[in-house]
Amino acid sequence: MDAQAVAAELCQTPADVERAGSEVPRTSGLYSWWAAPDALPGVRGAEAPGVEGLELLYVGLARNLHRRVVRNHFRGPTGSSTFRRALVALLMSSEGYATRWTSTRVVPIDADEARLSQWMREHLRVTWVQHPEPRAVEAAVIAELAPPLNQAHNSDHPLYSSIASARAAYRASAGPRPPTTA
Repeated sequence: MDAQAVAAELCQTPADVERAGSEVPRTSGLYSWWAAPDALPGVRGAEAPGVEGLELLYVGLARNLHRRVVRNHFRGPTGSSTFRRALVALLMSSEGYATRWTSTRVVPIDADEARLSQWMREHLRVTWVQHPEPRAVEAAVIAELAPPLNQAHNSDHPLYSSIASARAAYRASAGPRPPTTA
């Protein structure tokens, strides 16, 4: 399946969390996250003709779609999900998320991890398409669909700099990195 066909499949009717949890396959492929306009402050996503009332936010790839979409993104933790980190960065002010350091990165405090998952259940929808070599088409799919939260393969997007700035502010939100103990 070429990139154009994958992009078209990703623009089909998105599923809510409950449906996705039972239907996302355990195969490789790509997925896309959708939300109602203005769900994320200051972010306008791409619109698609087949997806009325929703805007595309992000496209990702996975060796195991179910593990990535359902376990990593819906349930967290944020430390293992670029998409969740982007959401926290954009929602910190409006949702009042607090952050802390793990041994390697900044993440929301535990209570806010749970609140982020709840926010995702209430506001986001997801589509997916199976593909044996998702890396082979990822850049072309992102170029065609222009999801604003993607930083890789997307530096020409009009929101690229503001998303990068929000992510930098998120990384700085927990203060200086604590010293590592030997």
